Amino acid sequence: MNKEHFLSGRKQQKLNTRTKILRAANKLSKQKRPLSMEDIASEAGISRATIYRYYSNTDSIATELILQLNVPNGETLTEKFKDKGLLDALLGIQETYLDFIFKNENPSKKFLGAILSSSDPKLERGQNRITAIRNFFAANDTALTKQEQEKLATIAVLLMGIEALLVTKDVCGLDHEQSGETLRWGLEMVVKGCVKRG
Repeated sequence: MNKEHFLSGRKQQKLNTRTKILRAANKLSKQKRPLSMEDIASEAGISRATIYRYYSNTDSIATELILQLNVPNGETLTEKFKDKGLLDALLGIQETYLDFIFKNENPSKKFLGAILSSSDPKLERGQNRITAIRNFFAANDTALTKQEQEKLATIAVLLMGIEALLVTKDVCGLDHEQSGETLRWGLEMVVKGCVKRG
């Protein structure tokens, strides 16, 4: 097994464990039970030591839970857009995430604020956007090199999250519709430039 494949599998394992933890916390929350690290670990079927590798306390779990379980799933989007061309797939992934952000703007801002102000090194933002794009590249042949794919994935992520919405709405003064149009146009121009160059 090559190192790249091993690391890719390890990343997926970490994402799966994180998802188990969040689902367990969500289930306990819906039962109106107070969150404890022990109860969450038990519900997730993992050890307390494992849960502490991902989160230092229940507050960090609750913060991530605000949005994480409702965010569009990268694996699902990969499947949905697997037969599309590069431009259509990336625009479709972007539209899905922008729709989510527009519908959940205030909680998304709170989530981002909590993440940015947290001193907890284990607390990370979700990886759904980059996962969806990387999975698309892994499943489809494009004229782009691996390095170009990774750069395009990075730029695309910037154009489909709460960060981009903050800039277009709060800094530039655009409304929902103008923000969506501008971000779609930006991604389209970047993809077309990459394809033309490749």
